[in-house]
Amino acid sequence: MRDGFRFVCKNSVVLLLALFPFLQLGAQSQEVSVGAGDTIVLGKPTSPEVYAYIDIFRKTRWDPKPLPNDEFTQKFGTYDSSTGNGFFRFFFRGDFDAAELPASFEGRKLPILGVEVIPGKSEADLVNVMYLKTDDPNEIIIVEFDDAMQFGELGTEVLLNAAKR
Repeated sequence: MRDGFRFVCKNSVVLLLALFPFLQLGAQSQEVSVGAGDTIVLGKPTSPEVYAYIDIFRKTRWDPKPLPNDEFTQKFGTYDSSTGNGFFRFFFRGDFDAAELPASFEGRKLPILGVEVIPGKSEADLVNVMYLKTDDPNEIIIVEFDDAMQFGELGTEVLLNAAKR
């Protein structure tokens, strides 16, 4: 577990669990589930200009074709904003621009749209990612979670939605 966060993959559902020392009951810390609907605070970028492990994606064209009629679409239908299920398939259709997130986002509080484990550079690699909401519905922020935590690009402060408190 790195800096209080860990991912657990169980039955194809990714749960992001966090252990925060500031959520204390007496002298004990509390473990909480963190995911869609919660808010995370961005930490300090690794360079003065941009974040190394956090990128911003801007949608430039939506694909007008419907989602394929496969097992996933039959199960989830579309993007479920309460769980984050289906977000990747929903957003990444069509064309988009990608760039490293500017350092000006430091300290911003951004809602979590979902968390997911995706393939890495090789077939054996898996990467934990977190999707964050911006003010523009045609853009999202993607966090390579493990590296962003290791290098301090994510803060350890998370604001839980009211249903989890």
